[in-house]
Parts: sequence; structure tokens; C-alpha cells
Amino acid sequence: MNEFFKKAHLFCLLATIPLIGVSVSLSQGFLVLSFFFGLAKLFGQKEGKELAKGGLLFRLSLSLFVWYGIVFLVHLFLEEDAKIYSKSAWNGELKDLFLFFGFLSVGITTKEDLPKIYRSLFWLFLLLVFTGIIGGFSPVRLSRLISDLYKVSTTYRFTHPLGSISSIPLYISIGLMNTHLTFGGLLQFFSAFAVFGFLKTLMDGDRKKILISGALLFLYCLVFLLNQARSSMIGAGVSISLAGIHLFFIRKEFSKSFLIKGASLFFGLLLLIGLVLAFSPAGEKVIGPLFGKEKHTDSGRTFIWDSSFPLVQSNPIFGAGPGNYNREIQKVRLSHSEEYPELSYFYEVTQRGHAHNDYFHLASVFGIPAVLIYLSIAGVLLTFLFRSKQDFKIILYFYGLLGFFVSGLFQCYFQDDEVVILFWILLGLFVKGETSELKRDSA
Repeated sequence: MNEFFKKAHLFCLLATIPLIGVSVSLSQGFLVLSFFFGLAKLFGQKEGKELAKGGLLFRLSLSLFVWYGIVFLVHLFLEEDAKIYSKSAWNGELKDLFLFFGFLSVGITTKEDLPKIYRSLFWLFLLLVFTGIIGGFSPVRLSRLISDLYKVSTTYRFTHPLGSISSIPLYISIGLMNTHLTFGGLLQFFSAFAVFGFLKTLMDGDRKKILISGALLFLYCLVFLLNQARSSMIGAGVSISLAGIHLFFIRKEFSKSFLIKGASLFFGLLLLIGLVLAFSPAGEKVIGPLFGKEKHTDSGRTFIWDSSFPLVQSNPIFGAGPGNYNREIQKVRLSHSEEYPELSYFYEVTQRGHAHNDYFHLASVFGIPAVLIYLSIAGVLLTFLFRSKQDFKIILYFYGLLGFFVSGLFQCYFQDDEVVILFWILLGLFVKGETSELKRDSA
């Protein structure tokens, strides 16, 4: 029976990863199954003890959800109707606890399982790139292909047009996702993998691998540009920059002379794509915002942030509580609309679901302690990653975690289920890899 649980746990985990790029419902379902199959196989196994000794990153991650629970209990005591509030909190931020199963499920795996998990991550990368290419030329959202499997569509959900190049229409690329921000959030995790994977093959000199990795990098960059998620692009830029510092100057995976050659090729590729796009109305829409052209969503963020600050000021320790963000921000907006009637329209029409900034949202809902724990995870990850001795091909998957914390300055990616599942899985893989390295060194 234990062998069945072991195989079922691994199968569900391997299915979860590529399904992140297909459907959040499917990926969450397989993730939950993977976790519970993993728990079933844990009894009497040494992996359970290893999970409990998961190191500082594990303890910080766990403490974040412990703080979530404390804040929930405080507000549960303060609310008039505990039953209604419990439901609201669960439908709000508390359900993110399930997403942490990604970290825990990876922690239950064995060393022999890891190569299969990394292959699954590569399949997710390919899925994102190729569905992104198809989505850039499709007027109808590809997610309809999945949703039609379990519900009847009464309308077509169209993608946003970008114009055309030589009479070929282009659309904002969102792959199989429902929003371009979610798709961009997933893409940015693979930025260092795409760039430095190509540079490594270039250094090795294998022409076949150079052509394959170069084509994938070209398609990845094209999809990213068509995606238009600037917050993710900023995060990807930070990931690539930090990876470059680490790989060139600390680990010395590449010679310093190769830095100029590699950087020239990468920026030359971006320039080539940019030039192709620049001479068309569609291209102007794609690259214009990257060079400061204002988008209609830019001013909206300032109203959202302005509405979130009073929530932190009024309760800096325990925040507004999970599930209460929309209710409390509505009170602030009504107050601000009365104080500044000329801005009342903008307070009314801008988004309410989240703060469009991970740090503001965490502070608004769970208080400043939640932000400090979250920042601690980022700081410890950066320190451990720059000291890591994990294999080059493996460590490339983890630099995107660093960019994730920067992307969160402009968008609530830590509230986006698809993106957060991948975040916890990657963080769990990093911790698992570090644990294996420590065992090997001690041996």
C-alpha cells in the first residue's frame, strides 16, 4: 500500500506542474491529491522527519501562515457574525494555505524523484511558450478550450487586439490563462533559465543545442513582449541581472570575456525583435509602454494604493483581516470621494479586489508583521541562493523567485493562485536541493 501512495503522490505532483499553465482548478486539484497521498506515505518514513527539519526558509514560510491564523482568530473574535466572517475569510486570503501544499508536497519527495520534477518544470516552460505564441495570434482566449470541457460557454471571451504586422493581426498573449498578468507572472519565473541556458549551450559549442535553445529564447522573448505585463518584465530583468552577477562573478560558470559576447547576443536578439515590431502599429503598442508611454492602468494603481494606506494606518499590527479588504477599502474610497469630489469617479471605477502591490496588500490585510516575514523569506532566499552549490542546470530555475519579490511591487502576484502554486513548488525544490547538498557535504 505504501508503494501505491508513493507512486500516486509523485504522479499527482508531476501532473500539477504542467497543469499550472493549463487550468488553476486542475492544478489545485492534483496538488491537493499529491499532498494527501504524500501524507499517507509519510507514516514511518524518514522523509517526514526531513520535512520537519526543512531549514530556515521552511520555518519562515510556515510562520507566515501561522501569522495568517493569528490574525484570522483576532478578527473572528471582533466580528459580530463569526460564521459569515469565517466564510468570507476563507474565500479571501485564507485559502492560500492550500497553495502552500506545493512546498510541502515537494518536501515529501525523495532524491530520486527530483529529476522527474525538473523535467515536469521544463514541460511547463514549453507549454507556456507555445501556448503564448498561439495566443498571440488568436482573437479568442485559449482558456475556452479548457473551460468548455466542464461548462457551457454562452459567449466568446476575446483577447485584447494589438494591431497587425503586414496584415497579420496580433493580440495580447495570455496563453491558456484568463489574464495577461497571471501569464506574465508565470513567464518571469523562467527568465534566467531561458537566457543562461542558451548562453551555456553557446559556450559548449553544440550547434544542435544552440539552435534549439536559441529558438526557445527567441520565442520566449517574443511571447513576453506580446504579453505586455511590465511588472513581470521588471521582475525578469532583476532575475537575469542577479543571476548574471552570481554566475559570472561568484560561481564563475562563465568567463568574464564571455560576458560581453553573451550580453551582446542577448540584447541583439531583443533589438531584432524590437525593430521588427517598431515599424507597425501593433509593435508600437507592444514596445511603447516599455519606454515610458503611459497606459490607462498606470493612474489606477495610485488610487488603489492611496485607498490601501489608511487600512495599514488604522491597524498596523493585525490589518483589516482576511476577507475584509474589499469592505474596508470601500469605506476609505467613500471618505476620499467626499473629501476630493473631483476624483470621485476614479475612486469608483478602479479595481477593489487587491492592492496591486504584494507588500501593501499584506500590510493592509495581515498587518506589518506579515510584510516583515515575507521580506525575511526574500532576504534569506537571496543569501542562500548566492551561497548554493546546486548544479548549474538546476539552479537556473530558482533565480525567478528573486524577481517574483520585485514584480510584487507593482502587482499582487502573491494573491494569484496559478503564480503562487509555482512559487511554493520552486521554493520547496530549492530547500530540498539545499538539504541534499548539506547531506552530501557532511558525508
